[in-house]
Amino acid sequence: MTNSVESVAISLGNEPPEALGFKTEEQIETALIPLMAEVFHNETIYVK
Repeated sequence: MTNSVESVAISLGNEPPEALGFKTEEQIETALIPLMAEVFHNETIYVK
């Protein structure tokens, strides 16, 4: 018996705007700006 392993490549950041519920990239940027500002304000970014 042979077991097969299937790998699934996940592409993060390359999704079309429609896949995320937006019509344009500008709408995505508008939604992200307040979220990014909150992260930078709270200094919750960790890099290792």
